[in-house]
Amino acid sequence: MLLNFTVGNWMSYRDEASLNMVSSLERQHAETLAKVPGFRSKKTLPVAAVYGGNASGKTGLFKGMAALKHMVTGDIGVDGLLPIEPFMLERESSLKPTVFDVTFLAGKVVYRYVVEATMDGVIYESLERVLEKESIDIFERDESVEGDKYTFNETFLGSSDFLEFVGRSTRQNQTFLGRAVAQNVEGLQETYDWFDITLQLVGVESHAWTFASAAEGREGFIEYAEDALARLDTGICGLTGERIDLDVLPRDARLRKGIANLNDGELLTLVMEKAAGDYSFEMITVHVDNGQPVVERIRTLHQGADGEKRSFSLGMESSGTQRLMWLLPMLFDLQGPDNAVGSKVYVVDELDRCLHTMLTTRLIEDFLTTCGPDTRKQLLFTTHDLLLMDQSLMRRDEMYIAQRGMDGKSELVGLTEFDGIRYDKDLIRSYLDGRFGGIPMLREEVVRG
Repeated sequence: MLLNFTVGNWMSYRDEASLNMVSSLERQHAETLAKVPGFRSKKTLPVAAVYGGNASGKTGLFKGMAALKHMVTGDIGVDGLLPIEPFMLERESSLKPTVFDVTFLAGKVVYRYVVEATMDGVIYESLERVLEKESIDIFERDESVEGDKYTFNETFLGSSDFLEFVGRSTRQNQTFLGRAVAQNVEGLQETYDWFDITLQLVGVESHAWTFASAAEGREGFIEYAEDALARLDTGICGLTGERIDLDVLPRDARLRKGIANLNDGELLTLVMEKAAGDYSFEMITVHVDNGQPVVERIRTLHQGADGEKRSFSLGMESSGTQRLMWLLPMLFDLQGPDNAVGSKVYVVDELDRCLHTMLTTRLIEDFLTTCGPDTRKQLLFTTHDLLLMDQSLMRRDEMYIAQRGMDGKSELVGLTEFDGIRYDKDLIRSYLDGRFGGIPMLREEVVRG
């Protein structure tokens, strides 16, 4: 679970902006809140919505999460530049490091991880374990000091001699966290896995294809997809598979490993957003039959007036249906039981894109009905759909406004920061009246003679 994400000197955010997922004292929808192990009163929110005008900083906030994940789990190579984009409208800020500060629950432990970096390399990095009344340092890295740049907690990480070797072999354009796990420092594996497995980005700095591990090794995905598409009025009455060659799949080490580890009866789902020819959008499944992988391209079924079912490629479906199918592995995960697979933090840019507001509302409602004190899954999203700014759907502390000033600086403001918002308040009217900010400041058109 994510408890807090703070970013500073990042894209349009010159000053620090924080997305706080710890609940306030608000009583609405309290049954959906999750308990935090080791904390008597702290609870986390299952959902967060970020509203705002175009170019207000909504997507930029989530791109910060994507950049941090890439810095931890990726390797840009010896001469590569880190994915850092500082605030560029002030020379002073453009020369300073970007700050990422994230607090999260991995397993039963709350961690706080901080990274300060420029495009050329990491300036500062630290990890600590957060307890109710204190914090325990696990490691700290400070490139600005002379001599020993690292401090380690041997109780958590083991021999300092080996850790010092790993530190010396960590390039400046690498995080120590990522490098240490690659060198088998087991004490950091749980933290690394949170970035690698738990934190899932949908439409935020995503590649042309996405390995949808939400449906990996779980039975019932195809049945769920058929039912959801029929229930949500897409005109689709079923799905069918078209056998294709294994070589069609992307050449990706993680994907190949996932296929190699499949057992009989398990299913792996791959979503491909771009492909040549008629298949501009594809969903591919892989299962094992008699020890051999079977790869199938999913096609939709529509029933005509004569009662006959005909198959169509996904690229022939409407944009809204394609968008919904793109989200199906995530929805399958979020609406399922909370376990090792179903405890992810999903971050979605423009959840409502191409979807009717009633459909988007239904997706959020269905997710929230599965949330409670012992669940660990979360859904964070940006949206332009003001009808989702509804207190019967979400709590006030689950709603944020991104707004950009005339100076080009963005800020993130939670609705709980505004006084006088009752539980029965019409938030949409207040937002459109400009009370919360975050609305487009449109100029009158100048007609030239």
